[in-house]
Amino acid sequence: MSLGKYSTFSDNPSSLLLFLSDFLTFLILSDLFHCFYRGNAWLIFKINVSLADKSDELNMKKITIAIDGFSSCGKSTMAKDLAREVGYIYIDSGAMYRAVTLYSIENGIFDGDIIDTEKLKKEIGNIHISFRLNKEGRPETYLNDVNVEDKIRSMSVSSKVSPISALDFVRKEMVAQQQSMGAKKGIVMDGRDIGTTVFPNAELKIFVTATPEIRARRRYDELKAKGQEASFDEILENVKQRDYIDQHRDVSPLRKADDALLLDNTNLTIAQQKEWLFDQFNKVTN
Repeated sequence: MSLGKYSTFSDNPSSLLLFLSDFLTFLILSDLFHCFYRGNAWLIFKINVSLADKSDELNMKKITIAIDGFSSCGKSTMAKDLAREVGYIYIDSGAMYRAVTLYSIENGIFDGDIIDTEKLKKEIGNIHISFRLNKEGRPETYLNDVNVEDKIRSMSVSSKVSPISALDFVRKEMVAQQQSMGAKKGIVMDGRDIGTTVFPNAELKIFVTATPEIRARRRYDELKAKGQEASFDEILENVKQRDYIDQHRDVSPLRKADDALLLDNTNLTIAQQKEWLFDQFNKVTN
C-alpha cells in the first residue's frame, strides 16, 4: 500500500517526523473544531429552527375575514362553516348585540318599545360577552358567563335588537370588544359593519344579500325547527323593518364596503355558497 510522501520511513527518518508533524496538526485542528461545534451547536440548531418557523409562519399567514349583510341571509352559517374548515375563530357580532338587547329586556331598560338610554349607558361597561364551544364544537354566546344562545334567538329579542344596535355608545363598546377578540387575526366575523368599521383592513370582505321574502322564509323555518311559535307575515315585516333601521342609522349604517365581494344567495344552496366562499378564501391566502 502506498503512503505517498510518508512511504519511505525506513529510508528517510525525516519523513517520519513530517508524518508525525502533520498528524499532530490534524489532531489539534480536529479538537478545536469539536470544541467550537460543541459550544455552538445549540446556537446553530436554534437559528435553523427559527428560520424554519419563520418560513412556516409566512406560508400559513392568517387573515381577517369580514362577512357583512342583511339579517337572515345566511351570514352566520357561512362564517361558522369557513371558520371550522380552516381552523379560524368564529365571532358572531350580531349575537353580541342580541345579548345586549336581552340584558336590556331582563334588567328593566325597556319600557315597551322605549329604551332607557341613560340607564343602559351606565351599565354598558358591565356587559361582557364571550363565545365558548359546545360539545359539538360550535360556538355559543355567553352574557356575563351565562349561556344565552337560545334566549337571544327569540322573536322578543329580534324585534328590539335594531334600535339597541343603533345606539352609538352600544356600538362603541361592542366594536372595542370585537377588535380585542380579533387582534391576532385568524378570525371570521359576521355582522353589519365588520368590513366598514370593525376591521376596515380585513384581507377578505364579503357582503351578502337575498330577497326579504327568502330571508323571512329561512328565519321562519329556523324557528319552527326549534319548536318555537312563528308567524311568517310577522317575520317578514320584522325583516323589512330591520333592513330600514340598519341602513339608515346614524352610526355605522349597513352598507357594502368598496372592496367587498357581493354575494346574492337568493337562489343558491348552502353547498353552492360554501364552494364560492372557499374559492375566495383560497384566492386570498394562496
